[in-house]
Amino acid sequence: MLPISEISTRHYIRLTVSDTPGVLAQIATCLGEANISISSVIQKETHVDAQTAELVIMTHEAREASMQAALAVVNKLPSVQAIGSFIRVEEL
Repeated sequence: MLPISEISTRHYIRLTVSDTPGVLAQIATCLGEANISISSVIQKETHVDAQTAELVIMTHEAREASMQAALAVVNKLPSVQAIGSFIRVEEL
């Protein structure tokens, strides 16, 4: 049995971010530096009054330790208001 930090799965991440240029690039850079590849990204409808958007990111398989390290960096970005969901996705 492996410790959770060594397990590799895909990950679903839903974030609330500032609706400004470059935010997705900042997040992608954080993931890339942790050797995490993005499988898909969807930007949900923008909340005009709050000037926020929701990003849904699905990753390729990545180690849990790498994912947690990347999320800690992403969460500190000024443009990231919240990480609303983080789900490990195991393929059968």
